[in-house]
Amino acid sequence: MSDLTEFAIGAASEHLARGEVSSSGLAEAYLARIAALDPTLNCYVAVRAEEARAEARAADARRARGERRGPLDGIPIALKDNIDVAGILTTNGMGPRPDTTPERDAEVVRRLRAAGVVILGKLNMHEGALGGTTDNPHHGRTQNPWRLGFTPGGSSGGTGAAVAARLCAGGIGTDTLGSVRLPAAYCGIAGLKPTFGVVSTRGVVPLSWRLDAVGPLTRCVTDLGLMLDAMAGFDPEHMESVRAPEGPSYAMAASGDLAGLSLGLIESLERVDMDPDVRRAFGESIEILERLGGTLRRLDLPGYEPTLARRAGLLVCEAEGAVVHERDLAAYPGAFSPAFRRMLEFGRDVPAARLVKAEVAIQVAGFLLRRALTEVDLIIAPTAPQPAFAFSASAPAGQADLTAIASLGGCPAVSVPCGLSRAGLPIGLQLIGPPFGERALLAAARAFEAACSFVLAPRAMSPPASTRDRRER
Repeated sequence: MSDLTEFAIGAASEHLARGEVSSSGLAEAYLARIAALDPTLNCYVAVRAEEARAEARAADARRARGERRGPLDGIPIALKDNIDVAGILTTNGMGPRPDTTPERDAEVVRRLRAAGVVILGKLNMHEGALGGTTDNPHHGRTQNPWRLGFTPGGSSGGTGAAVAARLCAGGIGTDTLGSVRLPAAYCGIAGLKPTFGVVSTRGVVPLSWRLDAVGPLTRCVTDLGLMLDAMAGFDPEHMESVRAPEGPSYAMAASGDLAGLSLGLIESLERVDMDPDVRRAFGESIEILERLGGTLRRLDLPGYEPTLARRAGLLVCEAEGAVVHERDLAAYPGAFSPAFRRMLEFGRDVPAARLVKAEVAIQVAGFLLRRALTEVDLIIAPTAPQPAFAFSASAPAGQADLTAIASLGGCPAVSVPCGLSRAGLPIGLQLIGPPFGERALLAAARAFEAACSFVLAPRAMSPPASTRDRRER
């Protein structure tokens, strides 16, 4: 059989169910690929090789007994390193501090374990989840597998790159203003930010209590639904957790054409400074959506200005992050880069009146988005105003100008690949739905994905002739 890492989650699951492959075989294939490619890409900060092998053997034993837990049982995944896995250091992309090895899994990890996943390890991220490049001063740069020397995005850049390079079957990231969707766009894969509170963030190092979300990154939209089925659910121990309405499996939500679906285009988003290739790909995406039966409607949101709203969200993140890290800022100054410290100190010292104005701006933007989604079924936009850029270039200030509004409104949003720039770098299409609208959102994204027929993985990334051992915890 071909390289087992080439199977998306759904396909690998079907092969497992038929006994055509084993979970142990899948785990070994991914571990071998990590050993070959990760010294170049630097996606992992820790690999659980022996633990993953044991988990894979347990999954194989369950399947042999006829006790397979579901479609994720035996599937190798990896987690952003701000998500707690019992017994594994949680760095949050920061420097050394004591007492950061949890005794308990994050709730999302508990749910994934209950579904039978094999956890390969922890993935690199932008320091403190506050940035969009994953150029990490403590753990090194994560490379974009489409082009070395280019960012995979952030803050879940290690997850985006690992999924695109087939160093895990699926990955889990976090998204505060776009940190799942931006790596998905830059790395040519699919990424979902669920409705705020649908996936528990208990056991995830916070950046903003009011904006943080946990979401999956995968090689296709169907796999997002498979992951969300396991991840979602009310957590009575977490105050931000919400009960989503009952419904069918996210993975099995109806798909097909978009007949009768109204698609909103927020006019102010069109005024964001945007790379010409992104504008071209977005225009082509609109044509595909209309051919599938969608009806485009332009929306004016008076009082909403994308850059100002994104800045308001960033200011709140800096202020809340300063509270999160208050003790460590004083006790362990070496754990913070100068740039990260400056951002947190800025948030700590911001005048109360300015912070209140930012809170109001967030409330207004969120309200306007949710109101607009009572007039249309979905809102569409590019995911990022630009493709991935070189580490040698300055990060664009407006990276999250197009993604922030879904976070400010607590709405689900998905990024799906929609083409390539002239330089051969991926471009993402973003679809935003109303709160708890994940099923319709994923169905529309799946229909677009099938019509677009974009290759979701960089074919040029193959193991070098010689490899060296991967670090393990």
